[in-house]
Amino acid sequence: MKGNLHLFSLLALVFALFGSISDAEAQDPKYSRMLEDLVDEKYERVLFRAIGFTEKENTKKHPEPYGYMARAYLKIHQSDDPELKENYPKALKESLKYCTKFIKKDKEMEYVPDQLEFIEELRAETIAQADTEMDAEKYTRAKSLYNYLTKLDGSDPAAYVMLGLANYYGKATRDATQQWGIAIELMGSMTGRIPASEEIENFRDEPLTESMENLLKTGIIRASEQLDADGQRTQAIELLESGLPIFEGDRSFMVTYGSIVG
Repeated sequence: MKGNLHLFSLLALVFALFGSISDAEAQDPKYSRMLEDLVDEKYERVLFRAIGFTEKENTKKHPEPYGYMARAYLKIHQSDDPELKENYPKALKESLKYCTKFIKKDKEMEYVPDQLEFIEELRAETIAQADTEMDAEKYTRAKSLYNYLTKLDGSDPAAYVMLGLANYYGKATRDATQQWGIAIELMGSMTGRIPASEEIENFRDEPLTESMENLLKTGIIRASEQLDADGQRTQAIELLESGLPIFEGDRSFMVTYGSIVG
């Protein structure tokens, strides 16, 4: 009996350690080696195995290999290994590319829900890199990153606000106006500012993630201040009014709101 109890304790420990592994990963043995390699930090081996699956007729349409590639590339981007960094200088964009393929191929949404934490981590890394590009006035690079954010979640208003701002700085004002319009629709659908009875093309029915909310506030403030400085106060006010139900009471938002809207 004592031996059985010891065995049950070991089993319980194993389940506790691997409880974060999704059911889909655990049930599909052909992908288990990629999971082991990912845990063992053998990221290049993950890529090698995953590429093989994406090239085979019977697995190339399956979402999981693309998800593994996205996760491995993000780990490479975050790695302190100089050789890895040198060999994969575009690891972040590769992670974004394969993550968007992973999401697109998961038509039944069987696997994406298990990877929301990873997707949020990827989003946060992308926001940080895009912010660096914006500060360096490398707007084309920033646009590429913000555009990927719209593919990670097509109902993310923050991605469209920042994509619009990058286009505005890059003198593509028509694109900027279009993207801000999408963001305004998305925020309106979230807050009820646009009535549910009104048919709109862009809507969101889920709460914003932490990184989305932070980026949205920053983006509205930056865009509205720039528009106001350029004499485009009407457009600045529209952005601020759309964000007000979300950020009313936030000090930094209300300072900008008060200075422009009054």
